[in-house]
Amino acid sequence: MVKRGKWGQWCWMPATVFLIGVLSLILLFWVERISSRLHIDEMLVDAVKDVQIHTATAHLRLEEIIRGEPEVEVSRVLAELDQALQLINVILEGGAVENDYWITEPLKDPELRARADVIRTLLSRFKAISLDRLHDSKRSGSSSALYLQFHSIFGELLSKTRQLEDIIEQDKLENQKKSRQLFLGIPAIWALIVITATAGLWNRERQRKRAEENLFMANEQLLIQAEELTIHRGHLAELVDARTAELAAVNEHLRAEISEREQAEAALKESEQQLQLLSSRLMTAQETERKTISRELHDELGHALTIMKLRLRSVERGLQGNAEIKNKCEDIIDYIDQTIENVRRLSRDLSPAILEDLGLTAAIRWLVDNFNRNFEGAISLTMDDVDPLFSGDDQIMIYRVLQEALTNVGKHANATDVSVVVRKLEGVVTFCIEDNGRGFNPPRSFGTDVAVKGLGLAIMEERVRMLRGTLEMQSQEGKGTRIAFNVPTRKE
Repeated sequence: MVKRGKWGQWCWMPATVFLIGVLSLILLFWVERISSRLHIDEMLVDAVKDVQIHTATAHLRLEEIIRGEPEVEVSRVLAELDQALQLINVILEGGAVENDYWITEPLKDPELRARADVIRTLLSRFKAISLDRLHDSKRSGSSSALYLQFHSIFGELLSKTRQLEDIIEQDKLENQKKSRQLFLGIPAIWALIVITATAGLWNRERQRKRAEENLFMANEQLLIQAEELTIHRGHLAELVDARTAELAAVNEHLRAEISEREQAEAALKESEQQLQLLSSRLMTAQETERKTISRELHDELGHALTIMKLRLRSVERGLQGNAEIKNKCEDIIDYIDQTIENVRRLSRDLSPAILEDLGLTAAIRWLVDNFNRNFEGAISLTMDDVDPLFSGDDQIMIYRVLQEALTNVGKHANATDVSVVVRKLEGVVTFCIEDNGRGFNPPRSFGTDVAVKGLGLAIMEERVRMLRGTLEMQSQEGKGTRIAFNVPTRKE
């Protein structure tokens, strides 16, 4: 804190010097700029005056030639006009003329450039008319149209150059005024900086004295507090020892509780792992049992029903004269056909062979088509190819979740529109079944109570959990139901 105070006390001095230096550089730059502008204005005024002089000289020499004076040469008239044109070009674009003028930069003011362009145009016309008069001096007398045009352009040239000269002179006067103001302002600014620095020194000294007084008072207060602390230190040490003993006892008790809790958590985790293993084995056993029942239904019962149908058909053929019994045989055969179809459907539902033969993608398409046969509404399927992403066991569990979801839609939703979407994302596959049925208001948290959420949903959640995925259900009365679950991929 002391070092920072010293820095704060003295840093203003170099800052003030730096500020004075910066302001001085700015003022010097400004002075140089105004001086440069004044010099350019002086050169421009001189150049415009010389344009007037060269133009007037050319006019005078031309009239002398027209009057027949032999000592005046035509080349001098043309040289004067060329000199005037060169000067106006230098005024516009910058440059030098025979080392007499050096204008460092082109004319930037748009109004001045426009006026100078007009003068250059008039000079070119004046030169052209002068050449016409020189070539035909007999027809360019004082009453001719060429003479009148010549003098009209000459008068306009003088007027335009005087106007340009007046504007540049006015700009020169303004720059001189600014220069005088600047020279008057520099001492005022420096005086202000010096006064401000002096006031800062005086104020800093006052703050230093006040800080010393405050520091002295604070030291006295600290001495008083130190004496009081010395008095209470002995009593505080006793209190600290007593509190330390209490905290040690509480710590020991907490360690015992933490140890018991860790043991309980380890036992709970082991039980959960055993439960998951048991659940996985039950699911596997269930699928195995379903395959067995499906195979027996297809092979045994289906075969027996087919033989029964064939024998009954043979009996029917033998009944040539008894139409009533023959009709009853036909009814029984139709019933057997329906039973065979039901057995096949039940066998496919228990263990769809298409899942093992063609994979999950084809099995889901078949599941949706089969659902659509008995569904009075519209169903849509949007699906990516997901066969290479899951193992055989995972494909079975995914199929069962979708099968349970569609079964619930068919039984309870009373929907007219169902959509099934399977999307492959980076590292995960999303499955979504959505309907516009009657919906319901599910409880906020299902928890683990099967009675609250239903056996079907509980089995679906357990299958998704075994797939290391997550399941989410959204539903509202009158607005349909949406079931979505995400499953991470295990292989590519």
